[in-house]
Amino acid sequence: MSRQFTRSDRLVDQFDTMLRTLVPGATRVSRARPGLREKNKPMTTDEARHSIAVLRHHHRGRVIGQGIYQGQRFATGLSSRYQPVDDLSVRGVDHLDWCDSRLRELGGRPSRLTPFYYMASLGAGMLLSRRSEARGLGLVNMGESLQAESLERQLAALPAGDETSRAIVRQMLDDSTRHARGALEAGGQRWSGPRRLVASLGARVCEWRRLRHHSSGMMN
Repeated sequence: MSRQFTRSDRLVDQFDTMLRTLVPGATRVSRARPGLREKNKPMTTDEARHSIAVLRHHHRGRVIGQGIYQGQRFATGLSSRYQPVDDLSVRGVDHLDWCDSRLRELGGRPSRLTPFYYMASLGAGMLLSRRSEARGLGLVNMGESLQAESLERQLAALPAGDETSRAIVRQMLDDSTRHARGALEAGGQRWSGPRRLVASLGARVCEWRRLRHHSSGMMN
């Protein structure tokens, strides 16, 4: 017999995940950071800036993903249909911690707008899932698919000497690919071809603009 979660359970779940998302080091990660034993080669200033830009971009993307997912879980009462992709939240915290620690090693930091991104995406996730769990899970699939596409592009573009960042991005890519598949297996409604194309193009434009902005040394 499955447990029925109360409103208090959901509020505690929300607060716990928000704390782990917005406060680096608030809790222990479930996995050690990839690339700890990698030997990095010296990088130029431009190469280091590029690595910082990539990590900031994907830190932001994961914060948004965490917000959307938690909004959906809150709206659906921690529905058992979300169980197959529940590890997204745990692994997402790992990703945030990995990106944050590597950013600081490179002399960078996450965006100061992180709390805004999280709260805005939390609201979006709640609104969508009140309409349909299948649509909510479909959004998880689309978001993780876009994240995986971006990670794959940036893995190839990272400086050759930055083996640590490459190991982090490689593991994030593997996780996002599995999260996308898990959302569909849980009953998510796959977006149509035209919608996926528009979303993919929009994500590419956003990625290009943000990487260009961050690589220039400008940070918010």
